[in-house]
Amino acid sequence: MNVEELLRDTLHRADAYAVSPDLFARVQRSIEEDRAHRHRVRTAVGWTLTGLLSVAVYLATLAEVVDGRVTWPWWALEALTTAILITLILVLGPLIRRFGDIFASSVFTAHPLTAQRFLRVLDVAYYLVFTAFVLIETQVVPRDEWLGASGNAAHAQWLTGRIGGMLLLMGVLHAVTIALLPVLGVVFSSIWRQLTPEERLTASDEPR
Repeated sequence: MNVEELLRDTLHRADAYAVSPDLFARVQRSIEEDRAHRHRVRTAVGWTLTGLLSVAVYLATLAEVVDGRVTWPWWALEALTTAILITLILVLGPLIRRFGDIFASSVFTAHPLTAQRFLRVLDVAYYLVFTAFVLIETQVVPRDEWLGASGNAAHAQWLTGRIGGMLLLMGVLHAVTIALLPVLGVVFSSIWRQLTPEERLTASDEPR
C-alpha cells in the first residue's frame, strides 16, 4: 500500500469517526463556565468602579474647607465606614459560601445533605456575628479627638482599624472553620456507619 492509499484510508476512517457525546458535553460545559466567569469578572469590575465613583461623589459633596484645609463632618465618615462594612459582609458572605459548598461536600461525602444543612447554620452565625460587630462599633457620639484640627486624621485611623478588625475576624473564623470541618466530617462518618438502613433513611429525609 503506497502513501496515497494510506492517506485515503486514514481520511475515510476520519469521516466515519463519531464525536463522543461526553466529550462534546465537557467542551460545551467548559465554554459555558468560561463565559460565566468572564461575566462575573465584568460584573465585579463594574460594581467596584461604581462603588469607588459613589464614594468619591459622596466625599466631594460633603467636603468642607476650614482654614484652608479640606475636612468632612465626623458623621459623614462614620456613615461611609458603616456602609463599607455592610458591603463587605454582603459581598464576602456569598463568596465564602460558594467555596465552602465544595469543601463541605468533600468532607461530608457520606451524606451531602448534611453539608448543606451545616452551611445554612454557618450562614446564620456569619450574619449574626458581623451584624453585631457593626452595631457594636458604630459611634453615635463623636469622640473628643475627632473634633480638633486633626480630627479627620484621628477618625480615619479609627475607621481603618474597624475595617481591618472585621476582615481579621472574618479570616480567623474562616480558618477555624476550615480546621474543624474535617474533624466534624470524620466524627459524622463514624456515626453514620453505625446507623441502620432505616435510621439512615429517616435522617436523610428533609425536615418539613
